[in-house]
Amino acid sequence: MSERARWPIVVGGCHRSGTSLVRRILDSHPRIHCGPEVTFFRDFYGDYREDPLAHLRFTRTVRDLVSEEDALEVLGAAFVELHERAARRAGKARWADKTPENVLHAPEWDRLLRGHYLFLHVVRNPLDTVASMEDRFPLTLPESLEGRIELYRNYTQAGIAFGVEYSERYLRVLYEELCAEPAHGVRQLMEWLGEEVDPVQLTFNAVAHDLGLEDPTVATTDRVHTESVGRWRETLTDEDAKLVWERTRDVWAVVDPECRHAPALVRGCR
Repeated sequence: MSERARWPIVVGGCHRSGTSLVRRILDSHPRIHCGPEVTFFRDFYGDYREDPLAHLRFTRTVRDLVSEEDALEVLGAAFVELHERAARRAGKARWADKTPENVLHAPEWDRLLRGHYLFLHVVRNPLDTVASMEDRFPLTLPESLEGRIELYRNYTQAGIAFGVEYSERYLRVLYEELCAEPAHGVRQLMEWLGEEVDPVQLTFNAVAHDLGLEDPTVATTDRVHTESVGRWRETLTDEDAKLVWERTRDVWAVVDPECRHAPALVRGCR
């Protein structure tokens, strides 16, 4: 087994893009432990909306004691050690971390793991992603449509930028393709990670997963399916859908240059 096949796996992508699905597919593998979200970077940087107690949080006050660089080194080492211990407790040889904002923290991950990790960037059609954000996670996601569009752009562009700079450590997982052909998608994913596919990964909830912070709906299905593809039509008005597309089609053109998964309201990506 190559050294690369032992590296940790970091999963990120815009909220509501399928990161929870990917985390359960990974966690179903007999060699990989991918638990629910650990809010390390969100807590470290106080990245919450309208938090009146931000100045009292531990990770904020500790930066009054030492520099931010020293705090990240010490607390980050503990964060990594906790992942390693969780994997050992589960009897697994390898660990993965899943949280959407991982796409924003590549420099921090590079410091913590010295570049020895693989990054999975989960991307979903902008209309379905933005529509799925509505009335979800009020401490995290903007209330306005404009804010959700901007969040989609920021997160997706950050992941794309990582892929440009570190292409050998980056794999883009397109939600629509994974849902359309799950067996093929999971096989490609695991081959890239240097692992053998396990059949249970396609029925990922057939095995127990630790519960915690993640989209609760992922626990109610027993397979990868296409039922959420195109669901934006149930949520967005025609006017809102056109606005989302106008503001995101340049980003989507990078993700899907052949327009295989462009929304039906347009003929092409550009």
